[in-house]
Amino acid sequence: MTDVSTPILVTGASGFVGRALMPALATAGYALTTRLPRPAPDTDWTDWLMPGGAVIHLAAKAHEQAAGAGLDGLRPANVAATVNLACQSQAAGIRHFIFLSSIGVLGSASRTPLTEADPPAPASPYAQSKHEAETALCQLATGSDMLVTIIRSPLVYGPGAPGNIGRLLHWACSGRPLPLAAATTNRRHLLGRDNLVDFIEHALMHRQAAEGVFHVADDRAVSTRELLTVLAAGAGRSPRLFNVPPRLLWAGARLIRRRDLAERLLGSLTVDTARARERLGWVPPRPVEAGLREAVLRSSAQGESV
Repeated sequence: MTDVSTPILVTGASGFVGRALMPALATAGYALTTRLPRPAPDTDWTDWLMPGGAVIHLAAKAHEQAAGAGLDGLRPANVAATVNLACQSQAAGIRHFIFLSSIGVLGSASRTPLTEADPPAPASPYAQSKHEAETALCQLATGSDMLVTIIRSPLVYGPGAPGNIGRLLHWACSGRPLPLAAATTNRRHLLGRDNLVDFIEHALMHRQAAEGVFHVADDRAVSTRELLTVLAAGAGRSPRLFNVPPRLLWAGARLIRRRDLAERLLGSLTVDTARARERLGWVPPRPVEAGLREAVLRSSAQGESV
């Protein structure tokens, strides 16, 4: 267990996950290290790493931020900067290093729930960069006194979410019609930001048990139609979905070379979270429906364009 007096360094504290994690840790009484330098392959962390402390590494460059740069554009931030911080953490006597990775390390689609034992199959430069960082961290942890927790999450949602979930939220709440009424048989796990924060707190409290890789997701997977219906209902709107057979949508996506978009909207990606439940006793505190509705309501209350 990590005592609440343990100093904790959180990279990416101003990012989407960090903005929820920091106040939660402060409320729990943890001593937070602030005013951090920007993570880079050559950042000197000497003045910020406290012996016996913990590091939560959230900072990363998303694939949208490196459009056109490919893997070479992601490696400095996602691999080299991670390895640099982890090596300095180990040398400084950090006891617990928590790294936020991605379920994409195992691929972009799966109807069978993905487990921590499944072989890596990254399908994008971003996922490949996370895989390389994971590999380096696991090698560093071998024979080390520094425990490493790797969290693989599916798409994380919440108010102000960036990327794909933000676009889905906008589509659902704008009243624009979508040809996805028949997208009822696919299943995708998501992860509410508050549920992710809760898991990180569990990992800190159960430090010894939290060594290794953990898959974390909401309580159940949802179809695309269910996802859009819940989001629209949260905004007080009808989802305005009309029926186009999924096979035609797949065919259209192939014609315009957007198979990736069709896969996100029509494909399945499910996650096995048994290890998190059995090792840490973790159960996501907020059901997926409640989390999605709250994401819409809080985004609207904050005046965001949804």
